[in-house]
Amino acid sequence: MTKIKKQTMNIPMSSPDLTDAEREAVAAVLRTPNLSMGGEIQKFEKAFQQFTGCRFAIGVSSGTAGLHLCVRAAGIQEGDLVITTPFSFVASTNVLLFERAIPVFVDIDAATGNIDPDQVNSVINELVRGSKSTQKWLPRKGSNSATSLKAIIPVDVFGQPADYDVFKEIAREHGLVIIEDSCESLGAEYKNRPAGTLGDYGVFAGGRYQLSQAIVELNDWLNLRKRVLPGRQP
Repeated sequence: MTKIKKQTMNIPMSSPDLTDAEREAVAAVLRTPNLSMGGEIQKFEKAFQQFTGCRFAIGVSSGTAGLHLCVRAAGIQEGDLVITTPFSFVASTNVLLFERAIPVFVDIDAATGNIDPDQVNSVINELVRGSKSTQKWLPRKGSNSATSLKAIIPVDVFGQPADYDVFKEIAREHGLVIIEDSCESLGAEYKNRPAGTLGDYGVFAGGRYQLSQAIVELNDWLNLRKRVLPGRQP
């Protein structure tokens, strides 16, 4: 019997694709006095508006910063409950802890890796009813100050958008805000609609696995400017 030699293949989750054009673009910025705000970031924001069809796009320093701005703009405060997924980079939870809000973790759909909308609906109904089983969804410590359910933060994992039609229906029923974490899903679509534009707020980002800047997608520029970016122009 002929032995079959096993072969292994490394399939990278992502890898940078940098050419001389990107290197020259960076060098051109370094030759100017504007290393943060300036013409390039404005063009970057405009390109995202055109690519996604959103009304406003705001460039910030990271996906974490973008998510934090959205949490502040949504008025999430100490003691507020926010539904999110544990299968994510830590930023999607940290931005809630920054504001002393309380993350409520709901498990994922094994087929997609995204937060399971059926489980989200069940958890919300339990939280709203205030039944004895509510406590199992809350942290063992620090949840005594819990006030009201405020938002849902789905994470579009590895380019796969969450089931937003269902989440939007749940959000409408319970008066919740949807903050879409699309840091891994630039260019993805959900039912022919661009990821990052399906909730009330959306964030794209980058780094080793994503982009060097972050973009906050907004439908409500005035609310963001009033709460967290006074003086900033769209």
